[in-house]
Amino acid sequence: MTEISDPLDIDRPPSNRWAEVWRQFRAHKGAMAGALVFGLIIAGVFLGPFIYPHDPQYLPSGRDFITLRDTRPIYVALWDPSAKVNWHYVLGTDNLGRDNLARFLSGGRVSISVGLTAMILSIVLGTFVGLIAGFFRLFDGPLMRLTDLFLALPILPLILVASVLFR
Repeated sequence: MTEISDPLDIDRPPSNRWAEVWRQFRAHKGAMAGALVFGLIIAGVFLGPFIYPHDPQYLPSGRDFITLRDTRPIYVALWDPSAKVNWHYVLGTDNLGRDNLARFLSGGRVSISVGLTAMILSIVLGTFVGLIAGFFRLFDGPLMRLTDLFLALPILPLILVASVLFR
């Protein structure tokens, strides 16, 4: 009788939980692709202003306004040679002549800082509510109802709009 190999690979030395999570994460191709894209976005947003030094707030005036407004991204020139492109502005400009790539990089820094602040705030508040509910059984029920209220709040306006629209 042959021995069936264990899918958990018992011959491997035991490791800690974080090493096992990292091993499974590395084995998942979608997770690694997402981590790569996210890392590229983070690196581009924070290192981009050093590589691409255009001012996102710059508003051209006079003749510059006429030449810079509504330019298309440079890749548009591949299929439309008559498109208005400017090789100094990779993603083109908007209708006021502002550089789109510089504005994306600037807005990305703001978005990441808002996301990190919201995450840190939710961790601190969630830990505080969990500690209060764990140490004082009297507050467990009311704090759970308060948490349910906050979790239900974002869907409430959508339900109200849908009930008005589809009466």
